[in-house]
Amino acid sequence: MSGAKNCPETPRQKMIAMMYLVLTAMLALNVSADILKGFRMVDDSLQLSIKSSNERSFFHIQKLKDLDAKKVGDWLNEAQTVQAKADSLFNFIVDFKYDMIKLADGSKTDKEAIRNGTYSISKEDDTNASSIHAITNGNGKELQRRIEAFREFVKGKFDNDTDKNAEYDRIFSTSDVKPKTLGASAKPLTWLEYNFQSMPLTAAVTMLTKYQSDIRATESDLIQFLRGKVDADDFRVNKIEAKVIPDSKNVVQGGQYRAKIILAASDTTVSPEIYVFNNKLTDPNGWYTVGAGQIGSHKFSGVIKLKDAITGKEKEYGFNDEYSVVAPSATIANQDMNVVYMNYANRMSVSVPGFSSDKINVTSPNATLEKTANGLYICRPKSYENVVISVTANVEGKTIGMGSQTFRVKALPNPTVFLRYTNAAGERVTFNPVETPGIRPKRAELVNADVVAEYADGLLQANFSVQSFTLYVDDGRSGWSATVSDGKNFSGAQKNSLQNLKPGSKVILDKVKVTGAKTVTLAFPPYDLP
Repeated sequence: MSGAKNCPETPRQKMIAMMYLVLTAMLALNVSADILKGFRMVDDSLQLSIKSSNERSFFHIQKLKDLDAKKVGDWLNEAQTVQAKADSLFNFIVDFKYDMIKLADGSKTDKEAIRNGTYSISKEDDTNASSIHAITNGNGKELQRRIEAFREFVKGKFDNDTDKNAEYDRIFSTSDVKPKTLGASAKPLTWLEYNFQSMPLTAAVTMLTKYQSDIRATESDLIQFLRGKVDADDFRVNKIEAKVIPDSKNVVQGGQYRAKIILAASDTTVSPEIYVFNNKLTDPNGWYTVGAGQIGSHKFSGVIKLKDAITGKEKEYGFNDEYSVVAPSATIANQDMNVVYMNYANRMSVSVPGFSSDKINVTSPNATLEKTANGLYICRPKSYENVVISVTANVEGKTIGMGSQTFRVKALPNPTVFLRYTNAAGERVTFNPVETPGIRPKRAELVNADVVAEYADGLLQANFSVQSFTLYVDDGRSGWSATVSDGKNFSGAQKNSLQNLKPGSKVILDKVKVTGAKTVTLAFPPYDLP
């Protein structure tokens, strides 16, 4: 959002504040003519700051008034409310100064001079007037209340900006003060005591002038912030051009091409006139709609006419664009292979260019299709007849066929038997002398292996379980002997047999019973023991 940034004190304001603090501290030592002169210098400088802030506030208010009434809305009223609040507190301080100075200087006190900042004080070193007016007569409590109210009002206008809140809590603080000169054990002074009790009149007046300066600076800051809120709704650009925003540049035959034509730097308070091929658009929101009949690329052009807000002259901004009409089509692919398998969750990817998945419908008369969370379809054939998958799409309320594809149905191929073991490095290794000829497990690794069944190429993802297998060993003396396993693991007898065989002895794993995606009996290739 555009608007006023945090505005820290200027170097000039910091210097004035420091001078005021130094002069106040010096009062505790001695009230000399030079010190009083210093306060007059600070007061004069503060009066210049007040004048500058007044000019800035007037400028920002005038700028708000000059803007289009539709844009300004309530912000001008907000700014004028701020101005009224600031004027009320500022004028109260003028009256407060006048009554306080009058106690010392009498009837010759000029209220208008005090208001304009051109006054002079005869009894600058008077230390009674400020105490009597602010504390004894009780007027200081009302001043304190008004300062606190103004502080909270301002904080509420800055959208709860924490930095701004902290800044104005400091500038308009009315908290108790504990001067370092009083010692650590001394009781803190109230805000009124610190600023008015036994304070030389010129010092008290300068302090009030500082508050007036802060009030005007805050007023200017806040009005600028409110003006920025009006500017935040404007487009800040150095180039104005026409734009065409279509629903889609790819249109299905039988559907419609629809595009929104706007100015890139548009103003919602102004309604431009839009012409396409010299025909004025009647849609108030600038939608251009045309039927999509012939397949191919289609170009169009036009102008946007807009009156300049300042000169009243009409400006034209040209535009041109194109769109394509395509024939209905769909992309259908089997994630696993170019066929579908019976009794298998075939993962199918189905998409239609230019359409989201919720706009398409996928069906098949001889297979069940289930859509998954990741957008794939699980196809399960009902028979060994070919599976035909058809795709339709919702085009502007009409169902249009996007294409179909036929898949052959085959039985799942047999998996391959592997031995899976853990090697010396702690890695799980899958071994088959035909599929993985480069792997040579040690006898101890082989004995403790699991017998598993899975697809060697990994293209199909199916789960199988080994129920049992028969181990045939040739000991070279008595011929072949057979033993049955404990499920997928070698039995104790099989392990003993393997461990006692000589290197080079042949072993065969046969009658491997497999269940799961497919029930089948397989064999492991003959293998010479290491």
